[in-house]
Parts: sequence; structure tokens; C-alpha cells
Amino acid sequence: MPPPKFHFSVFASNSIRHRKSTFIAHAASLNSSDHLLVTLTQITALPALKRATHCMYAYRVGGSFGQNDGGESGAGDRLARLLDLSRCDNVLVVVSRWYGGVKLGSDRWKCISTVAKDALHKGGFIVNEEKKK
Repeated sequence: MPPPKFHFSVFASNSIRHRKSTFIAHAASLNSSDHLLVTLTQITALPALKRATHCMYAYRVGGSFGQNDGGESGAGDRLARLLDLSRCDNVLVVVSRWYGGVKLGSDRWKCISTVAKDALHKGGFIVNEEKKK
């Protein structure tokens, strides 16, 4: 089956497998909060993501922002904070987790942040500090 065609670029992180749970993130440009639902729906409709146990996201567009935990309590807030601290704008980041049956405790935050940063870097939403100077 050919990959789906998007009306926007989507950048996927490398996946992380930690104690039987798998994490992957996708980042996409978001020019208007009006496009949030369409963009989110297209990303989460990817065949590989349909069976994810949790699908959390955060976005920033100009002055508007938002997040959703997707059943992973506090994850949306952490993703929103990552976008803020990284000064990312006009972006949506979606992290998917397949629960492997082992509770990860605080290790899950490291996994979520790592894949989110990877997708944001691959999309060019986070610029290395050296390049800014």
C-alpha cells in the first residue's frame, strides 16, 4: 500500500522501545489553529498509529496553543512546555505510545520528550543553539 498523501509535511522520530512500551512522535507545520483537527486526524489515521494505546499532542500557532494528554496524565502539558521552551511555533507534535504491560513511572516522560524532540529536530522546528549565533 502506498504511503498516504498529506497536504503538509510530517516528520517522524525514530521509535523508542523501553521495557516493552514503544514510543514514536510526529511533527507537522500548522499555519492556523483552524487546521488542527484536519492535521491531527491525518496523522492519527496512519495505519501504524491506529492501535496506539495513547496519543498525546501539543500545538502552538502564533498566540494560540493547546494540548491533550491522550490518556497519559500530564503528557500534553509536558509537550506544550517543550514547545514553549524550544520556542517552536506553527507546529503540532503528536506522540504515540503502545503500552507493553509494564508501568514505566517517570521513565515515560524521558521517552515522550526524546521522541518529541527528535521529530521537532527532523522537521527543523528546533534550531540548534550554535546555528542561532
